[in-house]
Amino acid sequence: MKLAYCSFFVILFAMFVSGCTKTAMVQWTAQDLNYGDVDDIQQTLNIILPNKNREVHAIVYIHGGFYYTGNKLWYPLFLSDFAENNIFATIAYRLMHWDEDRKGIQLNHMLYDVHNAIITIREYANDNGYNIKSFILVGHSAGGHLALLYPYKFLQEKDFPDINIGAVVNLAGPTDFTDDFGWSSMRWYGNTIEDRLEQLTLLGRRLTGGDIELTQGDWTNQNNFDEISYYANNISPIMYINETVSIPPTMIIHGLNDHIVPYSNAVRLRSALERYSIPHKLITTTRTAGNHMLGGSSHDDRLDMPIIYNDEAEVWVNEVIEWIKQHLY
Repeated sequence: MKLAYCSFFVILFAMFVSGCTKTAMVQWTAQDLNYGDVDDIQQTLNIILPNKNREVHAIVYIHGGFYYTGNKLWYPLFLSDFAENNIFATIAYRLMHWDEDRKGIQLNHMLYDVHNAIITIREYANDNGYNIKSFILVGHSAGGHLALLYPYKFLQEKDFPDINIGAVVNLAGPTDFTDDFGWSSMRWYGNTIEDRLEQLTLLGRRLTGGDIELTQGDWTNQNNFDEISYYANNISPIMYINETVSIPPTMIIHGLNDHIVPYSNAVRLRSALERYSIPHKLITTTRTAGNHMLGGSSHDDRLDMPIIYNDEAEVWVNEVIEWIKQHLY
């Protein structure tokens, strides 16, 4: 029995050391690098510069957290491996305050934060003798939404031709807020249609600043549909895909059992990308990797440590790694 206990603790210690060693390998070149006008921790980024290459790509991660929580330290640990030959950065952005008036932080403020963070990454790289050939954006949940909207909408409307987004990886992020059946079936927002629509109404108001009021039934039959449609279209990446804009290659990872962002959002985005012959790939995950976290969790469910994925996530993790490698030309 004593030998069995000793063996158990040796194995446990080895696992602990292995996990700590992997985490400790992430040595940031700069931490909490500010990109905003004021000293705000939500407008900072962490960055790793490679030791060898000077002509590089920048893999930029945007965290999730339902737009009002999370931080830049909650990132997939495997992404930091790209820092051997390229830049890796993880960014924070201003978050909504769920219990305050909707005139606070909105989605457009977050998009400006993403933009200013990318500009700061490029300037920091240039100051240290690096030239960034393209940015690869990776985001989970709310961060995936921002990772899509930034090149799909923001860069098109603001006209920044010198920022090259080489590819986007969307990990379970929203793509279409006009998907009424998909959103109203999400159990995470409540047990009844009324409860879900109440929460989705609040989310819509926070994100857009609009006076949105969702009611039971088909959203398109409401008296205020024109107003709701305007705001839903405005924050839906799918609505900006057409033959006149330049959309980067897009990878979509989405769980079949996601109860926070409907899987149908991923299918709709794939269909739109197919329609305009935009390079893309959809990976559908199942079992424990089929929920919103895609088989991942932070240490002790904390939001200030890297996300570790289970074995069932290995397939999509490897797919993401290969997808990114394909665009590091």
